[in-house]
Amino acid sequence: MHLLVLGGGGFLGRHVAAAGLHAGHDVTVLSRGGSAPVDGVEALTGDRQGDLSALDGRRFDAVLDTFSDPDAVARTAALLSGAAGAYGYVSGMSVYHPDGPAVPGAGDPVRRPGDADDVLQERSLDKLGAESAVAEHFDGPAPVFRVGIMVGPFDPTDRFTWWPVRLARALAGDADRTVLAPGDPDRVVQYSDARDIAAFVVSALDRRLTGVFDTVGPGRAQPLSAVLDECLSAVGGAPGDVSWAWADEAYLRNGLRDVPEEERPLWFPEDQIPQDAIDSSAAIAAGLRFRPAAETARDVLAQVRSEGRAELAAGLDDDRERALVAGRSEL
Repeated sequence: MHLLVLGGGGFLGRHVAAAGLHAGHDVTVLSRGGSAPVDGVEALTGDRQGDLSALDGRRFDAVLDTFSDPDAVARTAALLSGAAGAYGYVSGMSVYHPDGPAVPGAGDPVRRPGDADDVLQERSLDKLGAESAVAEHFDGPAPVFRVGIMVGPFDPTDRFTWWPVRLARALAGDADRTVLAPGDPDRVVQYSDARDIAAFVVSALDRRLTGVFDTVGPGRAQPLSAVLDECLSAVGGAPGDVSWAWADEAYLRNGLRDVPEEERPLWFPEDQIPQDAIDSSAAIAAGLRFRPAAETARDVLAQVRSEGRAELAAGLDDDRERALVAGRSEL
């Protein structure tokens, strides 16, 4: 298969390109920078809202698109209709309406214009518009992959990465062994390693699958406490090596009100789309597999260490975390 990844330099796009190569396929990526995210791929320069002449006369067995602009997606889907065998689109779980079923599925209500106080509305409507654009303008198999929270190596947010790094520092004596933990320890949560989604996307496109696939894992949701314990195990720790200082969401929101959400460690706010209520059974039946949290934690820690990074894009400094832990006893 010859796979074209539109925007292959992004987090998921990079892993899709790598998964394609690993499966023995030829991979081409198109981006504004024109750089190859991994060795062995062909890199083209193009602008989704401008010059796409690099695609003139080219043919591909499959395409993957992650862009959110419906007009740009429509233009590319039309351009490649007849020049590609399948066109996959990466959407998001936020397209589901917040007042829909507790366990949303591919046929359940989605967001609509005009919902008051809907902070996810604009991006969600763009994703829905792009899904429709592919269906309208591409003649051929056009699977939709709806993703949730993605983690793993090269995650630019570092929000999951902070946990194994923080725990490794504690075990090494470089940070407190009392670790602030968010929310309810028994709340079940879901997330996906981007490499698992990438492998499924490549396989689905190769097999010309159609339909909408929710791709949030793991296959069996875990309590947040179990995920953090897996992170601890991944860095060489054992139960009891750290003390979890659980704090409720209201307290944390107040204590972190001056810290943008994208700079906080990964947690699972209960007022967003419920990440503990996603049915990915269709994707699992079609071959999607999820690796354990411990494997992801080991790999992201290894990446940080190999890069020699002293700072992450997200997380809490020691003084802020210590103050929040201490403040719990004053409530």
